[in-house]
Formats: sequence, structure tokens, C-alpha cells
Amino acid sequence: MAFTIIQAGTTLQFVDEAGAVTSLTLPTNITLRSDVPPRWSVYGRFVILVNTPSRPLTIDATGTVRPLTPLAPRLAPVLSGVAGGTLSGTFRVRNTNIIRDDTGTILAESDYSPFSNAVTITNQALQAANIDVSPDAATSARRLYRTTTNGAVYLQWIDLDGNVLRTVQDDLSDQGLGLTAGPTLGTPPRLTHIAEFRDRLFGVGDVDIDSVAYTETGLPYAWNPLNTLVVPRVGMDTRGVTALVSRREALGVGRLNRLSQIVGTGQQDSDGQNDLRLIKLSDETGFLSQEATVVYRDVVYFLWHDGVYQWDDNGLTCLSDGSGGHNRVRSWFATDDYFDRRKFPVAFASIEPTRNTYRLFLDDPDGVRHYVEFDLIDRTWWGPHRVDAFTPRSAFVRSTGDDVQAPMLGAADGGLYAETTRAADVPLSGDPRGIAYDVDTRAFMGTSPDRLQYFGTLSVLGKAQAGGTLTITPRVGGLDADGGLALAPQDPIAHDLRKGRERLRRLGSGALAQLNLTHDGVDEPVSVLAIEISDVHEVGRR
Repeated sequence: MAFTIIQAGTTLQFVDEAGAVTSLTLPTNITLRSDVPPRWSVYGRFVILVNTPSRPLTIDATGTVRPLTPLAPRLAPVLSGVAGGTLSGTFRVRNTNIIRDDTGTILAESDYSPFSNAVTITNQALQAANIDVSPDAATSARRLYRTTTNGAVYLQWIDLDGNVLRTVQDDLSDQGLGLTAGPTLGTPPRLTHIAEFRDRLFGVGDVDIDSVAYTETGLPYAWNPLNTLVVPRVGMDTRGVTALVSRREALGVGRLNRLSQIVGTGQQDSDGQNDLRLIKLSDETGFLSQEATVVYRDVVYFLWHDGVYQWDDNGLTCLSDGSGGHNRVRSWFATDDYFDRRKFPVAFASIEPTRNTYRLFLDDPDGVRHYVEFDLIDRTWWGPHRVDAFTPRSAFVRSTGDDVQAPMLGAADGGLYAETTRAADVPLSGDPRGIAYDVDTRAFMGTSPDRLQYFGTLSVLGKAQAGGTLTITPRVGGLDADGGLALAPQDPIAHDLRKGRERLRRLGSGALAQLNLTHDGVDEPVSVLAIEISDVHEVGRR
């Protein structure tokens, strides 16, 4: 069963397959920030949340929220010998805190407590007292690890169920202990980035921003402090690693001006070392925003200072510098004419799977949110599209009860918005509203823009619809003193959308002609395929 988790303000919410929203309960003493974006990864049957929580969290399909790793015991066990046993030798003990699910399966285990004192006993039971009580309410048990007599390796000894009792005693022989040493464990930092690769979790902390930490294989809660990879250019900026993104055979690691990848199998050799290593991809591009970086069909799409890039098996390609038609959109990203480039680090994007597009949300210089789209099939750009009904804050895809991928937008008003197949805005209550269609064509120059020209009959060709009227406002004129368009609006023209082709009136004289097309009818789609202006000829020299 698929499920979706969202963060709205400082609340986690569970979205079921029918779209119903339920608030979730956070673990005790863990809070969420609302001034930074939540960042997620999926590991097995759990969702991992970082960046906004004060400690990394896991959420399961029932909506239960737990710490990713329990806090380690603060106190060392105190050992002594007590009568009533047959154990002899010199021993030490360490303990951990454990979280189990309802079936008894271990979901997480903390790092080890400090070392206990060494105690020598003869024909006694070994007693461990002063066992710390975990502040995590999710803690199900405390697990104790013991050495063999005069040994240095800690083997699993006994589990103390619950989170209340602080003393336990036992005289289990050395032969009755576990056969393998206790696992390598560790506590994660307060993570700001997270990704899954090679059955491990990889993350970046808020203190060591220039290194990538990773867990033990198959243990998402075990963050060995020795498991780190330093990303070159340490200290070059205050942001450090800006994004992690997982491909099939590599984990992308981005800084503002460097793109690297972590490769290797992650398997350990006979010396206990793994083969994970960092390889440089580029010193000229990087990731500006984790939220604007997405992977789809093993291809990464990301935003940088001068445009949108693609990273695949063939290397790096700038998609916004393409040649021809809709691909020449470099000015969107390399100038301040369209978008506020200072806000690129907080841009966000998603893949719209039903139409195969990369959809990127940006703010214009006035702070109004727009989005642009790159068609992954036709390799064309579309937009900018303005969003007026609400302010988008996030974009994601959820699965419906029929396992259909449904693109969603999270908004500043706390609502979730989904596209419909209707040419209308359909609220949960109330009547549908028309979606404003407002398009300005380019300025038509005719044969020569430095001559006064006569623009004749306007014809519109499009897909015939069931009904509706498209309003066309012609503007005919020239250039002003600053080189801008000085086109006076004419009386609007009504185009009947039921007609696949319609001849309309003449436009008149001027150096240039431009058309404004508007429509907001409910369930009245608009599909204009071509515009034709006939009988364009020169009137005289200006």
C-alpha cells in the first residue's frame, strides 16, 4: 500500500490513497521547524525525514513517527557480583536502547553507553545496576553486551524489556553468549540532507557541512562516526553540500560550484574497509537547490546559476541553452528580466509523470510565483506560467488507491492542490471556476518593421470545441523612444471556439501588430494551432 507524508507548518500529516489528511503525533521532545524545507528519503518500508525535525525521524505506513536512532544511554552500568550464580571471571558491560515494533522486530538501536567498571567474580551472578532510562518514549528495551572473561569483544548478553527497570543479574556462561560481536552503531548528527544508496543512508549534518556521513549496510540507524567522505573545497562557502541525489550506480553530491559522485559497491574487504569513493564530475557546475534537483528514469535534472542541466550516462548537458524555437530560454535564467536569481536556492521542482515534464517553480522580480516546464519527450520549454489562485510551496507526486501517480502542489495556505482534466478550477466545495487564459503573441513584423504596413484579415485555426468564445485584442503601432512597443489596443474581437477556422476582421495600419488572447470559461478548453494575418503590404516609408 502506498502512502504519502507531508509537512504543513510544524505538523506532519498522513495522506491516504483517497486523499484524506490526518495529523500525526511527534515523539516526545522532538519539534519541527517551519522556516526550512523538509527533506525525505525512502528506506525499505519507512520514510525518513530530516532538516526540519530536531532529530531525524522515521514514519511507517500506519503513520507512527519514531526517532531514526534512539538516544544513547548517558550512564555507564555499574557491575558487581551477587550470590546465587556460578559465573567466574573478569567482565565489562555496555548497553544500548532499542525500539521494536509490535511484532518484536528491532527497528532501531542506539549507540553504546560508556564502558562499565571491570568486575571480578567467583561463582556468583553478574549484576548490572544503574542502567540508564531512555528519554525516548519509543524505547522498547535496553540491550546489554558483555565481554567474555578477560575479553575485549562485547557480545550480546541480555535484553531488559521496557524502559523502567534499572538492575538486572544473570550468570550466563561465556559459551551461552552471542556468537558475533555487537554491531557497529552510532548516533546521526542533525541531518539537513538525506539519500539512500547501496542499502545505506547518506546524509549531511548541520555542523560538518563539507562531509557526507553514511550508515552501516542494512542498518539505517547505525551512523558510525568513522563513516564519512570529505567533499573537496572545504570551507569555500557557508552552504557546504547543497544536495544529494541517488542514481542507479552513483550518488550525486553537489556543492555550489562542484559536482561529484560517490561510487562503489559498499562491500567490506578482509580489513573491514569498503570501496566507496568520491569522483569529481565538474568544477564548473553544481546544485543550487536540493528541492529543484530531481531524478527520473536514472536522469538527474537540476538548476544552476545560468540554467537547467541534465546529468545522465553521457555527462552534463545544459537544457536551457538548446538551439531552435522553445529551447532558447537562456534569458530566463541568465538575466533578471524574468526571475529573481537571488531566490534560485529556494526554487523547487518535480517531475509531472502524466505529461513527462520537469516542472520548475521560480519567483519573478516582483515576488510572484511562476513555473516553467521542460518536455522530456519533445525537449521543448514552455512558460512562464503564473500562479494566482494560491502560492505554491512544494511539488510532489502521490499514489492514489488505483496506484495512479497524481501530481500535487502544497500551498502557503496549508492546502493541497491537484490538477484536473477539466478546463476549470474545481474546489472541494462550491461551483467550478474558470481558469484565466491570457497570452500575448510576439510582435508580428510583416515584411519590414521600418515601414508603415497594412495588416489585413485575421484568421484563427484551432481545435473545434463544444462551445466558448476567445477574446482577441489586437494592438497595432510602432516603437517608442526607448525601443519598446507602443501599440494601441483596438476593440476586442470574439472568436467562436466551436469553429476550427474562422476569418475575422482586418487589423489596420502600423509598423508592428500584436495579439492578446484571453478566456476564462468553465470547461471550455482553448487549443489555438495557428494564427494568420493576410494581405500584409507596405503603405509607405516612415
